[in-house]
Amino acid sequence: MHAVIPVAGMGTRLRPVTHTTPKALVPVAGRPVLGHIIDRIIPAGVDRITLVVGHLGDPIVEWVRSEYRMRVDFVRQDTMNGLAGAIALCAPLIDDGPTLVVLGDTLFEADLSGIASESRNRLAVCPVEDPSRFGVVVAEGNRAVRLVEKPSEFVSDLAIVGIYMFRSGAGMIRACEDLMREGVRTRGEFQLTDAMQRMIDGGEEFELVRVDDWLDCGRPETLLQTNRILLDGDRGSHPPEIPGSLVIPPCHIDPGASVEGCILGPYASIGPGCRLAGSVVRDTIACGDNTIEDSVLDGSVLGFRASVTGRPVSVCLGDDSTISR
Repeated sequence: MHAVIPVAGMGTRLRPVTHTTPKALVPVAGRPVLGHIIDRIIPAGVDRITLVVGHLGDPIVEWVRSEYRMRVDFVRQDTMNGLAGAIALCAPLIDDGPTLVVLGDTLFEADLSGIASESRNRLAVCPVEDPSRFGVVVAEGNRAVRLVEKPSEFVSDLAIVGIYMFRSGAGMIRACEDLMREGVRTRGEFQLTDAMQRMIDGGEEFELVRVDDWLDCGRPETLLQTNRILLDGDRGSHPPEIPGSLVIPPCHIDPGASVEGCILGPYASIGPGCRLAGSVVRDTIACGDNTIEDSVLDGSVLGFRASVTGRPVSVCLGDDSTISR
């Protein structure tokens, strides 16, 4: 099955980390966000991926091609004109078979193994407390009847998670292209929800798939929250024992990290090439090649090659940054 993954966003809410690292490749619980997503959709039968890339897109394509043995294509979205605009760019690569669209910043816990087993459209949803921040679904039974993008008044609490199953990729493309040809925009962009509403109005049915957990990686504080949730699962339950240091699970410590005389955890994710000495690190993501010496870190995100020396601190540092006493 073909999967389309839009990853062209700038990741502005996760700056300064995303000034030089694409959000899709920011690690959480020891694996890039995009890696978690692809690992979850492979059981659905995905054997081909098209990435919609933009700013810092080349590293994303290179990483996916190096990590997965499947066909990986890409298109570039130079104009940020909405999700339907991103999908329409994939037209030359889309056939009439089933097509899965998954947003590149959507981490979720759901069984997708049977999502393409029948010839039907499906749409993943999750109840939320503040539906005004999301596209939402008005449902009759288990069927979507109306899609509303960021409603100003309450119409439903079923938020669209960002996992879409189209029984016909060609039908999906036609709906997006029709929307763009007619210049129909919502909030200044061509919305995939508007294209899907046209499909519903034209007789297509979208069955709802309920997602148990929907995890946000868009801001430093929510990235850390997602890190905690993932580490509470299998990824952090068995960290290594390090002579001369205390490791308090759940944690993820890459085998390529060097740790001397530290207290790590709970909820520390230490990436490859990190060098830690004489420090206490908890509730923190160190992306990789970081230096942490004589410090106390709590609730922090360190971009690649960032270093902290000699002070207690809670920070979010971009790549190649340094903070010291």
